[in-house]
Amino acid sequence: MAQLVLDSADTGVKLYGWQKKWLDDDSRFRIMLKSRAVGGSFLIALESFLDSLLNPNFTILLVSFSMRQSLELFRKVKEYINRWKGIRIRAGDEAYTFTATLSETKTMVEFQNGSRIVSLPNNPDAIRGFRADHVYVDEAAMFKNDFEIKAAIIPTIAGREGRLSLISTPKGKRGWFYEAWSSGVFSRHEVHYSMAPHITKSDLDGMRASMSPLEWEQEMELKFLDELNALFPYEVILACVEDYEAGLKQYEGPVYLGVDFGRYRDSTVICAVERGEDRLRVVFLEEMVGVDFNRQLEAIRKTIEVLRPVGIAIDKTGMGIPLFDILSRAYPHIEGVTFTGKMREALINMLANVFANKKIVIPQHERLINQLRVFQRDGAPPGEHDDYVMALALAVHAAVTGPLPGAVKTAWEF
Repeated sequence: MAQLVLDSADTGVKLYGWQKKWLDDDSRFRIMLKSRAVGGSFLIALESFLDSLLNPNFTILLVSFSMRQSLELFRKVKEYINRWKGIRIRAGDEAYTFTATLSETKTMVEFQNGSRIVSLPNNPDAIRGFRADHVYVDEAAMFKNDFEIKAAIIPTIAGREGRLSLISTPKGKRGWFYEAWSSGVFSRHEVHYSMAPHITKSDLDGMRASMSPLEWEQEMELKFLDELNALFPYEVILACVEDYEAGLKQYEGPVYLGVDFGRYRDSTVICAVERGEDRLRVVFLEEMVGVDFNRQLEAIRKTIEVLRPVGIAIDKTGMGIPLFDILSRAYPHIEGVTFTGKMREALINMLANVFANKKIVIPQHERLINQLRVFQRDGAPPGEHDDYVMALALAVHAAVTGPLPGAVKTAWEF
């Protein structure tokens, strides 16, 4: 039936073997461990459409780890549904027609037969209001409150033999997804990028170039990374993650800037935090890769002019010295920080304390989170980058030890 729908809509798509295996699996509990970009969202959309078409008054919930991810997943679902409008399929003695939907909103589509697909963000209370025939949890390993989500989801499918499907790339040996994958309760599906021919060699080369070795192992090679030596365990990081967009604009509270200047293979990263009454919030992140000195200087100047930071801490080590010398002439409140062993240790310990005490909020920023995750007590492992971590550490240093507008120099207590 799935292939008939794709053929009838002239998509030119032929299902892969692993996709057929997933669609043919009628297990009540399924789990998919996948590489990035293999087509998980497409498969969720296709299966949701088929279930809604074939089962009157069917309710499907799509649960994502953030509001933005929820809207993005649902946008893809509606895109496919609109593409399949008007198809007529004959399978044996049965004829199936899909002409239109009764209603569409940003988060729900309802079919003429009473079935509906609802997209929900990471909100246990919102989930509890439903009774569902099938629940998909997309990127299940990304949830910071995954066991609360589990407690909310299970009752929604109880009493009506509802189904549950977890789909994700791995994010460490922790959380509901890892527990479910290891439990033996779920029907397991492992999808490596080599099983998705639409991912070209050029795609893979580009992704590999943009990822560190450990990121590649996790995102593409399906490895559950161990966190025994992690200074920032994933649970600690997720406790500080919120769903918002950081951007270059003026903010109400005092802003502090940190700049880690790239050396050799590293990037230059600018990080800004806004200081509130009891927490810091990351409000701006910019990475510059392969950018010459003058353009980096101009980007930093632009950031300072827009954000108007109260305090600035900049890496004054090696090639960072001329950058600091030039900027300090225009902005006298810049502090140059030389990365000696003791200074790096002090910066990282302060950052670790801020995370451990939940004194910071960070956006759902993949590069920042991944660098924090792999950072160890003696620094980044061989082949890994720490540019985002050190820029954030400098910004936190400026905020914690720096002045407040109209106030004397103040330090936070932990």
